Amino acid sequence: MNVELFDRPSLEKAALILSSATSLKSWVSFGASCQASYEGRSASSFTKGDVIAMIKADGSFIVHGPRGFKPLNWQPSGSLVSVSKNNDSLVLRVVRREPREVLLLSCDQVYFIAVMREPVESEFWFYVNEAEIRDYLASNPEVIEDGLRIVRVEKPVDPGFIDLYAEDSRGNLVVVEIKRVKAGIEAVKQLERYLEHFKARNVRVRGILVAPEATQGAIALMAKTGIEYRRIDLRRIYESVKSRKLYRGKKIDEYLNVQK
Repeated sequence: MNVELFDRPSLEKAALILSSATSLKSWVSFGASCQASYEGRSASSFTKGDVIAMIKADGSFIVHGPRGFKPLNWQPSGSLVSVSKNNDSLVLRVVRREPREVLLLSCDQVYFIAVMREPVESEFWFYVNEAEIRDYLASNPEVIEDGLRIVRVEKPVDPGFIDLYAEDSRGNLVVVEIKRVKAGIEAVKQLERYLEHFKARNVRVRGILVAPEATQGAIALMAKTGIEYRRIDLRRIYESVKSRKLYRGKKIDEYLNVQK
């Protein structure tokens, strides 16, 4: 990806840069002091303040304020972006044709512009949720350990519910805690609480934490407490579940159904 950075351009220069970048369908981000108004399916506005705006190659337009993850306003892909210098303001007019929506962004200062050309696009896949991982491992316990036999799924104990309650090849009870994301110290402590339930009753028990990743803190605590770690490949599980038509993975634009 080729990147050009412009530091505090004048409004005239900013208009030329943004006009050129949008005509070439580049990916543009800029910081500025702006106010805006929107009319379409509803109406809204925000007073002058510092924002970061983004224009994407497909016509998507997003304006973020200094706080929160939700944008102050946005227009979807396919919108038409026009840029002009009007008196003492840089004006961006972003129009969605159907249904018709118009966003006007008026800026009196531009702090920076980043123009990114030919970006490499990635694909985001939402693989499986924790319940699907649990069910897959319950059906394929050898992924965790050879000779492991699942006794019960979601076994209730005093501290909560054990994901997989199992027995190893030597007859020891095994408590398996599953995490879909990177496991941290709290996940290890949660498994410790389950193990204490059995140790207090003089039951020989092993603990295994299953996750795609684990933090260094979690790994250190597992080494100290004797808890074992098994890394799982979410994509491999997804492919297996998908082949049995239990789950259909979704790309991010299908997974996120954002309504304005």
